[in-house]
Amino acid sequence: MVEILALTRPAWEIAIRATIVYFALVLLVRFIPKRNAGHISPNDMLVLILVGAMGADATMGDSGSVGDIMLMVALVLGWSWLQDVLEFRFPALHRLMRDRSTVLVEDGRLLRRNMRREMVTEEELMAVLRKEGVDDLSAVRSACMEADGDISVIRKDGT
Repeated sequence: MVEILALTRPAWEIAIRATIVYFALVLLVRFIPKRNAGHISPNDMLVLILVGAMGADATMGDSGSVGDIMLMVALVLGWSWLQDVLEFRFPALHRLMRDRSTVLVEDGRLLRRNMRREMVTEEELMAVLRKEGVDDLSAVRSACMEADGDISVIRKDGT
């Protein structure tokens, strides 16, 4: 039983590997379009994927010992928590690491450049507007794709 939990690599090597992988993936995830992230933040999605993959490795016995993998999981969760704390304490870091909303409609006009950047078609946008009870684009003061991928709508009448 103890052998299963024993580290097969030095703890410093595991820490460096987990840290490099975590931050490399954080940078890569930063470029995921908002609409593909769904209702979960890209960073949270990354943590879930990493922890799930490591858990599968630990369960199947594919790489290293359970101790190696548990240390990696703890490091990934720790880095994620620290990143959240630092983003909360330093708004400039939060702006750098997290997406902001993107205006898609302004005063009844489609902002096609922003729509292209977010890969939102006019048909998709109009479907969202219809769900919000808007049937005429001229009735929209603003429609924004939020950081979580949802589109929020503000009508000119204030609702």
